[in-house]
Amino acid sequence: MTGQELLQLFRQEMNDLAAPYLWSDAEILSYIDDAQMMFCRKTDGIADASTASIVNIEVIAGQDWYTTSPLILKWRTAFRRDNGRPVDLVNIEDTATQGMRFDGRSGPVGAVVIGLERTKVRVWPLPSEDVVIETTVFRLPLQPVNNATKNEQLEVDVQHHQHLLRWVKSRAYGKQDSEAFDKTKAREFELSFLQYCEDSKIEDRRLRHKTRVVAYGGY
Repeated sequence: MTGQELLQLFRQEMNDLAAPYLWSDAEILSYIDDAQMMFCRKTDGIADASTASIVNIEVIAGQDWYTTSPLILKWRTAFRRDNGRPVDLVNIEDTATQGMRFDGRSGPVGAVVIGLERTKVRVWPLPSEDVVIETTVFRLPLQPVNNATKNEQLEVDVQHHQHLLRWVKSRAYGKQDSEAFDKTKAREFELSFLQYCEDSKIEDRRLRHKTRVVAYGGY
């Protein structure tokens, strides 16, 4: 669905079809944008392995710090573009136990260290080469839902679109307006949305991992 289609569905379900509206188009679109963002934050987010501006780290010899997209929620894997070999993603807390020191020694890229800063990574050791590291990540949506993008498809999977209205309605009932405000309904829709996010996260993680076959010994 597009933002505009979800907006119209919201108006139908809330019986807000005639002007003057309780909620303006701009308000509803902002609620939809917030709902898509919140869904990503409460689940793993949108899987991405191909948006170059998000997933590629273009390593330059002699430079070990790199700015990354603020849209990234979670790092998954990393590979060298030139030969496809995996590159370790290492949490900063684990560098000491793995014998990694940032002492100025140089060499081929062996790891990408994450968790030092919100939108930066550091490659280890100090790179002696130019190489592109291709990563896979979970991220937030690339663009907001607003009047300029309302006719474009939402980025989260289509099966979630109508359920975003749970959060939209929570925001709508939280509007500080004598006709719109309903604290009880706002809380009910908020809890319903959060439960849906939790269920979706469990389902998506199960789908991403193949079932392991366990072999038992015996006669």
